[in-house]
Amino acid sequence: MKPAWHERLKKSIAKNKRDAHNRYFQLATVAGDGTPRVRMVVFRGFSDDDLSLSIITDTRSQKISELASCSRVEIGWYFTHTREQYRLGCDSKIYTAADESQDALDKRERIWSALSEAAKEQFFWITPGVPEGTGEAPGVTATPPDTFAVIVFEPHSVDHLVLAKQQTRTRSELGDAGWTEQALNP
Repeated sequence: MKPAWHERLKKSIAKNKRDAHNRYFQLATVAGDGTPRVRMVVFRGFSDDDLSLSIITDTRSQKISELASCSRVEIGWYFTHTREQYRLGCDSKIYTAADESQDALDKRERIWSALSEAAKEQFFWITPGVPEGTGEAPGVTATPPDTFAVIVFEPHSVDHLVLAKQQTRTRSELGDAGWTEQALNP
């Protein structure tokens, strides 16, 4: 049985789907020098077999090196229509072309095939973050290119704050015995 926070989050997504901006969440990582980094990313779905959330990124982006040095992240997600905030503490796993496991191949192929052509094109651009006029663009391929990565976030804590008329806050944590939940003062 999935924990209550997971069902609440799925309901929040469904109730807020009319506004495209609710597909984006903030991802906080830590740079190699200890500097915090926050960026907006597009939610690409839940895993079918566990509670994890997925995004995509270019393997040449700073996220990759930041997650390689510190795989712990926090996701901040605010839903404007229902006035809810979720903060998810997660461990991350990166799936790249270098991963030869069937699981990695399946994850990359499943998400790649669901992308629009415009979303796929960005993985054939010149390296992100380099000065304009430098870098090389990879060759276009029909299959997911080496620059395409899927990042999976496995939650270990979830803080859910409802800011509507009746404010509530719930903290869920994953321990050795499974998920526990506690109501908190908002």
